[in-house]
Amino acid sequence: MMAPLSQRTPDDCAVCSVAMVMGTPYSYERVSLDATRFPKADERGYALAWWKDYLEQEGFEVVHQQFEDARRFSDLAALPEGCRALLVYQIPHLRIGHIVAIDEIGLIDPMDRPARYVSVAEFSETFRIEGWRLFSPHYWLICKRNSRGQSGGPLGGK
Repeated sequence: MMAPLSQRTPDDCAVCSVAMVMGTPYSYERVSLDATRFPKADERGYALAWWKDYLEQEGFEVVHQQFEDARRFSDLAALPEGCRALLVYQIPHLRIGHIVAIDEIGLIDPMDRPARYVSVAEFSETFRIEGWRLFSPHYWLICKRNSRGQSGGPLGGK
């Protein structure tokens, strides 16, 4: 179970979501400080998935997994045991990108105050009604490695 975190600034959803999927001892403060080591945009100004390198450096396996069902997000409702996920999408009317954290219980949106669990089905319905859009038909699947460097989940050392 993840500890829900609400955003503290208008643009720290990634820090909150990454801290939630990493769990203890990765607090908001730690992830926020660690994130300063990674570039957030390329030379053209396009956002970079800085969390991939960070998560891998901290011993997690990360796969940019293609959705089998990008309409209802059923992949997110059936994550492999011991794994969590990040979903990045657009909120067009606000002209922003956003990121949320997912585990076996459900999804937490750090923009919510207070942040709380919702089911993947509830999120999917809100996503459709609000007209939010995926940047790509993928999500970030994140699994812990055990102490020998092997996958703690089904990724098999990919």
